[in-house]
Amino acid sequence: MALARRIAVAVAAMLGLALAVFGAWFAFVLGPKGTASFEATSNAPLVIGPNVLNRVNAPVTVSADAASGPVFLGAAVPQDVDQLVGQAKHNFVASASFPARTLTIEQLGSGDLPDPSGSHIWRSSADGSITVTQDQAPQSVLVYPSKGGSVDVDVTVARNTWFLQSLVALVVGLIVVAFAGGWLWQHWRTVPEPAPDGDATADRSPTASSDTPDEATGPTEAGEPAEPAEPAEPAMSVAEPHTPEITETPTTTDRTERPEEAR
Repeated sequence: MALARRIAVAVAAMLGLALAVFGAWFAFVLGPKGTASFEATSNAPLVIGPNVLNRVNAPVTVSADAASGPVFLGAAVPQDVDQLVGQAKHNFVASASFPARTLTIEQLGSGDLPDPSGSHIWRSSADGSITVTQDQAPQSVLVYPSKGGSVDVDVTVARNTWFLQSLVALVVGLIVVAFAGGWLWQHWRTVPEPAPDGDATADRSPTASSDTPDEATGPTEAGEPAEPAEPAEPAMSVAEPHTPEITETPTTTDRTERPEEAR
């Protein structure tokens, strides 16, 4: 039972250590503002859908930079953006990976996409950077380099509670490690209590109490071993035959003969 308890405490210490490392790493990566960034490079106009923009209930900022010139960014309803790009060559973001902090991009269509900056579908638009809030979800963002060429895209999500949750995980993990480690330090090498003496156990047993040397052979002198008691003979229960007592009765022969002799 004691070994199982020690193993359980050791497992708890390992889990606490893993939780502390996890919390410290997330706190370092996210920073005090709880910011997670995802990056990718696209060689064509890029569509970022609601699977990335509306995945977390927090504002999302999309920034883009192209060596060829300015970059247009527009936010609109996903169906309107899909109709706008149509079958033209463009890329779309399939997923965002964390902690790799990368965007997985896939390519669709062929042909050039006309300049979309003058379309009426945009809820908001800007050059270089745009922020999408969750009150108008779902939304899609089109990243369009005006002069063509490749464009570097950065998607940033900021949530303060992430940093606080990381700190909580770090503190809880350290507390678990401290308590479990202290318990193991005190109990891991504790010598178990010796088992009770065999003679004392035998004296307390009912068999030994009814067949002790003192009761069998009586007290002995110091230094002399007690002699074993001889087995008692079994009592005979056979009844002996009853012999009737014979009592002698006086005879009257002498009394009758003596008068005859006198005659």
